Amino acid sequence: MCGTGKSTLAERLHRYLIQQGISSLFYDEGAKGHPASLNWHAFFREDEYKELLMRYQDTAGEIRSRAMKYGSNYLISYRDVKAFNKLDALYSELKSRELCWTDSPVAALSEFTYSIQQHWARFAELASTSDEVYVLEAVFFQHQIHDLLGHYQAVDLHIEQHIQGIADQIAAMHPVLFYLTQPSVREQQNWISSIRSRPHFATEQNIRFMENRKQTELRLLDMLPFPTYTIDNVNLDWEGVFSKIVEVIDRKIG
Repeated sequence: MCGTGKSTLAERLHRYLIQQGISSLFYDEGAKGHPASLNWHAFFREDEYKELLMRYQDTAGEIRSRAMKYGSNYLISYRDVKAFNKLDALYSELKSRELCWTDSPVAALSEFTYSIQQHWARFAELASTSDEVYVLEAVFFQHQIHDLLGHYQAVDLHIEQHIQGIADQIAAMHPVLFYLTQPSVREQQNWISSIRSRPHFATEQNIRFMENRKQTELRLLDMLPFPTYTIDNVNLDWEGVFSKIVEVIDRKIG
């Protein structure tokens, strides 16, 4: 959940692994070049993609080099691409077709879930060729459920199927999931709203949304095909939470 210390604790875990002589890669939720996230990717169906290439023939090579094909759809990475930034119309079009960070999704629910699951499969294949331990924050659980509830008003069955679909892609990597929470969503949202100066975090609508999301997440934890650990940070005891994480990791690598 927001404000539970995910970013700080994940980065600390990454540093701890390195100190133990374990090669580790850390990606926070907004990291550029994130291997499992599709934020900053524009979604195009095949006919739309071909039409885009026709309209921007001088930039078609750059577009192709940034595109990934999943099924009959294409995802174009557009973050900090000079060739795209120079063309206001192209950049605006790509941004308007953002797959994840958007209030008006262009992909249908089935297209969204298929693209995400295929991208996780791609990540699993990439990770299988190295010995690095990946420390990822928020991208497996928080982002998926937030988008499904917020953008698609997905029912529980669709959320369950999507999370299970991703989990199946990465189960062979032997992942460990730490779920950080606090007793009161309302108190947590009010607190994070004040320290980040984000008043909309504490609106009744957002609090209800976050409470619903938390209940959905807790239900799904027991269904995952790999170990999960729920840590309730009652007193904002970050050191205590980190000690619990390290205790689990030490058992895994010991």
